[in-house]
Amino acid sequence: MWRPDLRNRITMLDDPAEVLGACLKKLGYSINSGDPGELDKARRQAVAQKPLLRAYLNAEARDQLVSGDITAAQLWATTSQQAMDAAPALGFVYPAEGFALYADNAVVLRESRRERLAHQFIDYLLRAAVAADIVKATRTATANRAVPESVRSSATLYPPPETLRLGEWFQPLPAAAQRLRDRLWTEIKSA
Repeated sequence: MWRPDLRNRITMLDDPAEVLGACLKKLGYSINSGDPGELDKARRQAVAQKPLLRAYLNAEARDQLVSGDITAAQLWATTSQQAMDAAPALGFVYPAEGFALYADNAVVLRESRRERLAHQFIDYLLRAAVAADIVKATRTATANRAVPESVRSSATLYPPPETLRLGEWFQPLPAAAQRLRDRLWTEIKSA
């Protein structure tokens, strides 16, 4: 993602935790680092990479990959699988340095005025057949065993254990570390 020959054909996620996380992993650090020195090194990596980027994008990068407008993108596995379904010549790689793990969730806000209805909707989404249909339509992963083997065999959505071991969950950070990360992201985006 730092290759000069891909200049203007790369996108990174428009997400400070993901971009700083990728830079931290590139340097051999945890995605959850709050160390000012490590974070400054990560900021320098991101600023050095910025002239190579077309943009910071999230799901919008999928269509640019499919059309061939960009060559490489930092993307979530679901978005990547959607792009590969539309353009089978595309591939996906989990970084050998490590990567952020993520999980999509459904929650009910404490302030919800329709808590019972929200729980009924979540219960519906968790029905085996419904969950399987959602996975087939959106190309996301689930722990539901009703998903067809053709979907479960996707190494993008269901990476093998040795790949998953390279992943790291984001952790809540102390307020000072989060403020520093927010400031660094502003510096990166405005560089």
